[in-house]
Amino acid sequence: MNSFSNSAFARFFTEFPKLLLAQLINAVAFAVFTALFVLIGYLTGFNNIIVWCLGIIPSMPFFAGLVMTVRKIGIEKKDVPVAKTFFGTVKENFKAFLLHGVVTYAIIACSIFAFMYYFSLLGSSLAYGSMLTVYVLFSLILTSMMFYVPIMSVTYELKISDIYKNSFILVFGNILKNILAMLFFIAVSLGFILWIAAAEGAMLVIAITVAVLFYPLIATYGVNVIIAKGLQENVGSFTGKDLLVDKEFEEKVEKIVEQQAVERADSSNDYVFVNGKMIKRESNTTDSKITLRIGCQLTCAEFCFCTFLSGNIMV
Repeated sequence: MNSFSNSAFARFFTEFPKLLLAQLINAVAFAVFTALFVLIGYLTGFNNIIVWCLGIIPSMPFFAGLVMTVRKIGIEKKDVPVAKTFFGTVKENFKAFLLHGVVTYAIIACSIFAFMYYFSLLGSSLAYGSMLTVYVLFSLILTSMMFYVPIMSVTYELKISDIYKNSFILVFGNILKNILAMLFFIAVSLGFILWIAAAEGAMLVIAITVAVLFYPLIATYGVNVIIAKGLQENVGSFTGKDLLVDKEFEEKVEKIVEQQAVERADSSNDYVFVNGKMIKRESNTTDSKITLRIGCQLTCAEFCFCTFLSGNIMV
């Protein structure tokens, strides 16, 4: 029972007020920028969905805050201050997510144009149906790739090019999880689209409002929870514990190598040049104590490895 109450599914409901707060901030940013571009489209005469969707680009950095909040609460099961987490993430990832916004806009705009173009030509030739099918598959692959881009950006210290490269690889590396995430994404999207399409009058206003408030949260939460395990297995833990262990081990290895270099150096010199640094030689007694103290912090296998490594470096 305790495991279920702490599951991602249960935490969506128990931590819903915090998640909703993060989504409200994200929704306000999206609504403001979308309204701005709708106004620009109306004033310039370019009043179409391609222009309206430009609001995605400046609002995308705020989506980073929602992704981080979802990661902390739903995946890492942590209790975090929403506002601090949200705006801190927006500040740290602002430039990167502006670029992600451009990519997302390009995918959406090209998909809308291609679907409308090929669908209108279906009556003239069945060959256009094949082209439409190919583009649908291509769009699904790009959408699956974009599932990984935001959460990788707020989690790992990677170059933008590496984020997109790894995201594309993971599309084919975690096929089952990606299919499940895609089915969830399509189901949620279709649910809101059909509701908006069927609504009229006041109900249409309610449907659009509910979609703006809840759709990004539900889709983002579900997709990230589904792909999280595979992402951590392939790229690294979200908590960074594995990276910390590796860093500590590297520091120990470096100390051992430096100490071995000092011991093998010419005894007439007070300083020894090791790994680009000048190290002061201590007394032999002190050297032995330092080596013993560092060696005790390592396992036997690690210490033997360090000794072997330092010997090869000196040779």
